[in-house]
This record gives sequence, structure tokens and C-alpha cells, in this order.
Amino acid sequence: MNKNKRDIIAISIVSLFFAISIAQMTFQVGAQEEYTKPFFKINIMTPKGSVNRENVGYLLAEELLKIGIEVEYHIIDMSDWLSHAFAVPNTWDEGGYDMFLVQMGYGYDPNGMSGMFKTENWYPTGFNLYAYANPIVDQLLDDGVKETDSTRREEIYMEVGAILYDELPVIPYWRVINTFLLRDEVEGFEPIPEMGNMNNWEVPGRDYIKYVQSADADNLLPLFISSGISQRAVGFPCFDSLVTLDESNIPGPDLAESWEWVNETYIIFTLREDLKFHDGHPLTAEDVKFTFDAVMTEETASIHYSDTSDAIKDVFVLDTLEVAIELNTPFIPFLTQIAKEGILPKHIMEDIPYAEWKTCWMNTGINADGTPAQIIGSGPYKYIEWKKDEYIKLEAFEDHWKAPTTSEIYMVVIPDAATAYAALEAGEVDILNDWMGWTAEDINFANESPNLKTATYALPGPELVGINLGHPILANKWVRKAINYMIPREHIIDDLLGGGSRVAYQFLDEQTLGYNPDLEPIEYSVEKAKECMEKAGYLYEYITPKPSEPLPQWVWYTPVLTLVVGAVIGYAVLAMRKGT
Repeated sequence: MNKNKRDIIAISIVSLFFAISIAQMTFQVGAQEEYTKPFFKINIMTPKGSVNRENVGYLLAEELLKIGIEVEYHIIDMSDWLSHAFAVPNTWDEGGYDMFLVQMGYGYDPNGMSGMFKTENWYPTGFNLYAYANPIVDQLLDDGVKETDSTRREEIYMEVGAILYDELPVIPYWRVINTFLLRDEVEGFEPIPEMGNMNNWEVPGRDYIKYVQSADADNLLPLFISSGISQRAVGFPCFDSLVTLDESNIPGPDLAESWEWVNETYIIFTLREDLKFHDGHPLTAEDVKFTFDAVMTEETASIHYSDTSDAIKDVFVLDTLEVAIELNTPFIPFLTQIAKEGILPKHIMEDIPYAEWKTCWMNTGINADGTPAQIIGSGPYKYIEWKKDEYIKLEAFEDHWKAPTTSEIYMVVIPDAATAYAALEAGEVDILNDWMGWTAEDINFANESPNLKTATYALPGPELVGINLGHPILANKWVRKAINYMIPREHIIDDLLGGGSRVAYQFLDEQTLGYNPDLEPIEYSVEKAKECMEKAGYLYEYITPKPSEPLPQWVWYTPVLTLVVGAVIGYAVLAMRKGT
């Protein structure tokens, strides 16, 4: 074969392969562009502070695009997150939200679902942040708190769980093993009960401790506190309740040293002697009645209004140290529920109209003239100073019935987890909050460090996707089901979290009464997600050609035509060489 013929063949072959490559790339790129073409866009928000949760948000944005849902992802300050969440049913574009990522606790009793899913508990009278309304669920939750037979009560909550599993106002996907990171020298710290033993915290040879959270408080009075951040910063340290919960979530004495059920709807509490508020004023049964009366007054706008007014008929002062509470009906988790209700000082707040409580100095920490205010509670620590977005300073209340070991505690705000970790390593702070989403690497490093240690506990409340049912697209249950199938739960646990946590498919934990073992795990499935989207009215013909449809004819014709063109070019080249 002479050189000219080899040139012609070479040019023809190159042209052929070039044409095939161009055809394949053109078709594949075109298909990919079609594949990622979204039906609509959804905004997802999450509060700053948890690296793991933030990473889940990025992952969901990638996954949902596979079924035609574009995601705009927002990692925002907790205060901004709450503002958006409380604006439900407004969408993100209207100042509310579309979907959010967060961990939601319900305590340990299934009645904790009432505050989140009953229709009457839409914010601000409760914590239903999803615009969820189902009269069947409302009735079941009402029946559950009254039912005294444990078997029947379990059946009721299993039915609620099945409805939530189907309707998906929230999508649980991960049940957290929470971990605190501490300096090794910290003593007396226990992760459970939550902040309940902070009077025992100490660093030998030092009179202060610095505890880090990822965000600042939003309210100071317990009846308005809607975030765990605020509860830990001020609620638990500064305000005592009638009862407290131990590490097994069993009610025990707090301000009340004992109680007696006279019948199923009437209970008498006996207070401890010599109880005092932080200003030295005695705490009596009058303060207890005053607090519950305020919570049950709608004008006050307490976050506990619906749950408390549903449960309590009236409160009676029997003596200086005796107070009776009459319930509307038998209410099994009553003691657990009131453990969150910090008792307020009547002598300070009785002249403030209920409608002004949320904006008064006792809740904002700021006097009318703009100067810092000294809020008054009865807990083991006194509120001393609040530097916004920096710290809240607490001081031991020496007259408390369980006097604290450490003189001062600083509730420090460090939004960035890496910055907080570096401060712990450097000895600048002592305890890092468990809600900052520590990775497996962070935890392993702390356990291996001679200067650090960890404290862990399992929390029943799941990490979840909260959904605004007021959103015109997300109101469609089939869209929510599609999203549920696109959450790669096993991948999140094994790869993002490094193991050690549990997947979640239903709201209640398996250790909680009412957990429903008949509800099947949700597999990750693009195919099933697409089926749900099509049931919602979103069709995929434009994304992937059906198997019976042939590929476009130009895909096959182009290589042949290019081969002919290549041969012509080859002969032309040969002719030119002969001419020279």
C-alpha cells in the first residue's frame, strides 16, 4: 500500500471516529441537560452550627435534582431560621419557608407529638410549624392523653404514627447519637438530664466554666422559649419548675418536694420551704398559680398555651406552700408536660399586661430606656449579663436549695463548629454543645486526645425534613413522597456521619410507646420517586426516551456521512500532492 492510500484511509478512519464521538457526546450532553431540567425550585433552610446537617442539605440538593426538583439551599443564623419557620404558612419567597432541616425533640412521651401536629397548635399557640391539619390526628392525640390503659394508648399512637408516615408533614431520616465535647478537667457533667445537673459542674481550681452553643438565645422567659438553645442558655439554669425529669425521664421533685393525686383529675403539690427568687423574695403557691394562669391566657401568647389550657381546668392556692391543679380530664403525661414550665415571680410581673409580656424587659433583657435589665427567676443560676451574639453570663444563686459548685457559667456563642473545636483544644472554652454536628473524626480525635473527652446520649427526636404544607407545590402528598424516596439514609449514616447513628423512617423512636413496627423502611429509589412525581402530575417523557423508541436517525447517519466526507477530503489531498 503506497503512502497516498495510507493517508486517505487514515483521514477517513479519523473522521469516522470523530463523527461517532461527536454524535455520542452531543446526544449524551443533550440528555443530561434534559435530565437536570427542573420542574420547579424549592428553598431548603437549615440553622448554622451542625456540620453534619449542613452536609445533608448539600446532598439533598444533588439528589432532588435527579427527579426534576431544583434546590436553593440556605444556611442561616438560628434567629433567622426561627423567624422564617414561625412565618408558616408563608413560603420562602413570602418570608416563611418551603422546607427545613432540623432536629425536633418530643420528649420521651408520645404526647409530645400534640404540640407539633395538632391543628390548634399552629404557631404561636404551639409548635406546629408545618401548617398541618388533620381532624383524625387531632382526635387521636386527644384520646391518647386521656387513655389510662397502656395497650390501648399504644394502639392510638401507633395509628397516629401510621398517618404521619403516609401524609409526611415531616420526613424523619436520621436518629442522632448526640455527643458533647469537653475538656478533660471538667467534672460533674452528665448529658442527661438536660442541663439538670449543671449545679454539679466544675473545673477544680477554677470558679468559672465556658459552655459553647452555636447560636444565641431568642427569648428569656420559659413560656416563650421555642428553641433548645434558649432553654439551655437561660430556661433551665435560671427558672425552676414544679417537677424535673431524671435521666430516665421520670418526674421527680424540683420546687415541689412532693405531690398527691387525690383522684384522676386533681393533684396537690407541696412546695419546699424557704424557696426564693433571685431578688430574695419568697416563692410561694401564689407564684405557681400566677404562672399557670398566665400561660392559659391566650392574650399572653405562650408557646405552651394550647397544651396547657387543654390539660388544666383551674389552679387553686390551698396554703402558702400548697397548690392544687384540677385537670379537664385524666391526662397521663401531665407531670412530664409541666416539667418545662418555669415558675415566674408574681411580685414583678403582675402589673405588666399579658399582651406586653413577650416584649417586656423580663423577656428581652432590656429596660424601656435601653439599659440592660436583670431578669429574675428561681433557678440555681442568676442571669447577670447578656452580650448579644457573644455570651450570657450566669452567676451561682447561693440561696438555691441545691447550691451550685461553680461560681460563674458563660453561655458562649460560637456559630462555626471548627472555630469552637479549636477554642476547646486551646483551653479557651470547656464544653461544646452536642447540637453542633460533630463528625466521627471530631469525636475520635477528642477520645484519643489526653486533654479532651466526650459524653454521649441517644435522643429520640429525629433529624427531619420539615415541610410547609401551605406551599402550593409541597401541599401535594405525592411530591412529599417523592422527596422521601430520594433521601439516601444509609449513605448519610455510613458515609457522611461515619456510622454510630440510626436511620429513621417514622417520627417516634422504637423505645417510645406508640412506635409502629408495621411501618416499612423507606428505600432510596429514583424510580419510585419518579412514579410519585408522575402521580403528582409531573411527567418525564422529555427526560428519558422510552425503551421502544428508536434513537434519532441523525445519530446513525452522521458517522456515515462524515466517512464519505473524509474519503473525499482524502482524495482531494492526494490530488493536490500529485499536482505538486
